[in-house]
Amino acid sequence: MRIINSFIDTDFINEIDEENKELLYSSCWKSSLGWQEEIISPVGSVLIRDLNDTQKETLITALEKRNIIDRTKIYEFEAQAYLWQRLSFIPWHNDKEDDDCVRFAASLYLNKEWKEDWGGLFLYNNNGSIYAEVPSYNKFVLNDNNFAHATTIISTEAPLRQSIQLFWKQK
Repeated sequence: MRIINSFIDTDFINEIDEENKELLYSSCWKSSLGWQEEIISPVGSVLIRDLNDTQKETLITALEKRNIIDRTKIYEFEAQAYLWQRLSFIPWHNDKEDDDCVRFAASLYLNKEWKEDWGGLFLYNNNGSIYAEVPSYNKFVLNDNNFAHATTIISTEAPLRQSIQLFWKQK
């Protein structure tokens, strides 16, 4: 697990935040109801939209700058904006697929303010020990070892929890 604070230029985060607000009532959103049954929250859902190619390129460049990826070796790169509603969460799971490819997953947190009491903590299990990360502004969490992970339930007092979720495979 790699944790990087101040991961990307805040202008990029502001762009995504503004788009999320503008598009909130548009039909571009999918929901977590289409996820695998074992990771669907029984109470709250997550709204999901794909980022555009320019935004994906900005993220790939940031990943390269941090020596996280080699663009010549990545494929199936996905970048999505997530809006986590109150009472949403994700139970324990891992992101490895059935094929033998190495799959990476990462979260970039967008809320300028997030109180720990609001929940939405990223949990991961490393050799039987549970660790938690607060979804702090511009924090990047890379699950590069396919640790089992979960997200705690979002409080009824919380605003929408905003993140960008990244998934990719490497040759």
